[in-house]
Amino acid sequence: MKIKLLFGLIIFLAFFLRFWDLGKNPPGINLDEAAIGYNAYSILKTGRDEYGQFLPLQFRSLDDYKPPLYIYLTIPTVAIFGLNEFSVRLPSALLGVGAVVLVYFLTKELLKDSGSGRSEVIGLVASGLLAISPWHLQFTRTAYETGSLAFFTTGGLLFFLYGIKKRPYLILSAVFFGLELYLYQAAKVFVPLFVIVLTLVNLRKSLIVFWLVFTLFLLPQVYLSITPQGQLRARGTSIFQDVIPHVVNLRYKTEDWLRNDNKSATIFHPESFAYLPTAINNYFLHLSPQFFFGFNLGPKVNYADNIGLMYLWEAPLLLAGLYFLIKSKKNALLLGSWILLAPVAASITINLPSAVRTAVFLPALQIVTALGAFEIFKKYKKIMYAFCLLAFAFLIYYLHMYYVHAPISQAKNWYQGYKEIILDSAKLAPNYNRVLVSNKLDQSLNFYQFYLNYDPKKYLQVDGGRVSGGFTENDNHLGNMYFRRDLNFEKERKTPGTLFVGIKEEFSSGAKIIREYKFLNGEVAAIIAE
Repeated sequence: MKIKLLFGLIIFLAFFLRFWDLGKNPPGINLDEAAIGYNAYSILKTGRDEYGQFLPLQFRSLDDYKPPLYIYLTIPTVAIFGLNEFSVRLPSALLGVGAVVLVYFLTKELLKDSGSGRSEVIGLVASGLLAISPWHLQFTRTAYETGSLAFFTTGGLLFFLYGIKKRPYLILSAVFFGLELYLYQAAKVFVPLFVIVLTLVNLRKSLIVFWLVFTLFLLPQVYLSITPQGQLRARGTSIFQDVIPHVVNLRYKTEDWLRNDNKSATIFHPESFAYLPTAINNYFLHLSPQFFFGFNLGPKVNYADNIGLMYLWEAPLLLAGLYFLIKSKKNALLLGSWILLAPVAASITINLPSAVRTAVFLPALQIVTALGAFEIFKKYKKIMYAFCLLAFAFLIYYLHMYYVHAPISQAKNWYQGYKEIILDSAKLAPNYNRVLVSNKLDQSLNFYQFYLNYDPKKYLQVDGGRVSGGFTENDNHLGNMYFRRDLNFEKERKTPGTLFVGIKEEFSSGAKIIREYKFLNGEVAAIIAE
């Protein structure tokens, strides 16, 4: 009864932290959220995305060809609550709470041989750690697809373990892992590798059914990944686009050639090795203590000020958990491979470290940390209460920084104020022949579509849909609102009846400012002018 009560309280806490002020914090939607929301809205109303493609398996969107699952999951919430910040984030928040529930049962299953009491307590701790995890909480309060990885990975592994004894669960496991392939780019690398490990650890004939179902999901994804469109995102973020490692490797080969040592050039410096040092460095970067416990690494939008992806007090517990994990061979293989495979996809990309591309670490880290906490506090009960007080103090500080200060410090990153800019300019639009909107407002078309709930049928049939996308976006329009890479204010102002929406730097001193908008931190966000 006590276990059930504590589990219920943890679920309530997870729900409360993820749903409190969900539509208002973060204080605006980012570009991906706007794109996801409007494409879901377009599918709901027309069955087609903003480019007119019927029920696509990958969405061209911002020329990043998004995996489709989160967009399709958003359709029901948009249908019920309308197109807004809350409805777009709702699937992520729900799956976030779902992951907190599943990790309890997964931990119990992994540790069932150690006794029900031990496995239940560690399961509760793991569930609680995920509920308050800064890493998990921040991603499951937004429409980041990566925030939902924990739900599908945890569910996939849990039902796989159940399926070892009861075969029907293997089908459910294959569905979870198969759907995860369509959730986020990094999952296309992690999931097949992890599934192979699970198969090798649990070789048996019953897994044939699992692989048949999983392959039904895998084959279309393989095809999509090798198409030019599917490779566009990979090429844009890949380390292989950097010529420096190639040049360095060529220098080594040249030095060998000058010594007439062609064999050394061939053996030690093949082209396939050119990027290996970079990939290895990137891989271990994501296994470093600084990555987990440091702060303000990578894009600040992924952090609350002065808080890392994990709490500092978790560090000794995680280390202890790794030590005790090694004693359990099978669990060490499962959780160890999970942790070691998590950074593989990120290791061959740029703009690192990335909390987004490695969110698949969750909740393996919380399970290991919970194991360490149980074993330490079992032996040293006196320090448990002091540790709990320390953890509580960190949690309160984090929640204060996230809910109070992050909306201000991260206002620009979350495009706070864009809603007012868009609604005001749309109200003014009928009074002008045309409205020119700058793409320097970070590909503003999707923001306008989202906040105006612009009719997808009208957009596709009257406005002609998107004629360009991504960072080359130009000449798309919604009615008399045209979206331009450059406003060319001095030239375009000569055309009577023109209203401009852009950033401060695009306007000359002679511009007639109608309204100036500022972020919460006081920085000018945009200007509407004639």
